[in-house]
Amino acid sequence: MKNGRLYQILPIALLLLGCSSYEEMSLENDKAIERLKQSETFYQEYYQSGDTNVQPVHWLSTGCKEPKKENILVFVHGSPGNWVNYLRYLKDPQLLEKYCMFSVDRPGFGKSEGADADVNRQAQRILSSLNHVLQKREKPKRLVLLGHSYGGPVAARIASLEGNSFSHLLLLAAALDPESEEVRWYNKLAATKLGSWLLPTEWQHSNAEMLPLKGQLQDLLPIWKNINAKTIVVQGEEDGLVDPSNAAFIQKQFSPQAQVKIYLLPKEGHFLPWKNYDLIYKILMEITNEK
Repeated sequence: MKNGRLYQILPIALLLLGCSSYEEMSLENDKAIERLKQSETFYQEYYQSGDTNVQPVHWLSTGCKEPKKENILVFVHGSPGNWVNYLRYLKDPQLLEKYCMFSVDRPGFGKSEGADADVNRQAQRILSSLNHVLQKREKPKRLVLLGHSYGGPVAARIASLEGNSFSHLLLLAAALDPESEEVRWYNKLAATKLGSWLLPTEWQHSNAEMLPLKGQLQDLLPIWKNINAKTIVVQGEEDGLVDPSNAAFIQKQFSPQAQVKIYLLPKEGHFLPWKNYDLIYKILMEITNEK
């Protein structure tokens, strides 16, 4: 890409996601793989489709060398993003001791083709693929699902589908409340011919996900009561992308069986997986100690 076009893209990109210096948000796939090799972290890659008529989904796993492990952790990234967003977790020595971890490229991002700007269809496709990936592993004691930002409603929908066996659902700055979702002016700008031309393909896919999200969340309102996984919500009070009221919304909409626990963080924003790594790490480790 020519530098001139890059400088044209930058203002829109900053408006869509906000300014951040966290390396995992922009690290290229090959460099992330090299980091895993440098840290001597055993990893595996999968291209798995749950249906022969559907394009495969790309996964990367770490800590899964042994077929039996008590805990499995599944990461779902936001928009845009890819599996690399969770690199720090995937190579953390303590987490590797406790978890077999899987990080997905959602459809249209990373190495997963077939973009689909629909929360429900993405969730079904990801769960079907994951079930095939996990079928050769022994059933874990705990199966944990973590979703950030747009990955939050995708993860929640996965946890509500038949055929899932998640024991815990961890939602970080998750956008589930349709009343707090609005199409912003820069989303409309990015949807124009000029905006589409300026933005890289994955940014186009990201913007396409934002446009129908409010209506999709409205349709999913009756579904949330079907979630039985223990649910932990982490939300920053100064999040400029996902309204902090989503935490109370989740508490109200989920069933009593979900035992929703909320961490509402003062003076914190949207980039919780990176800025608040220590808290997320602590929560994940505490889950492994539950009876």
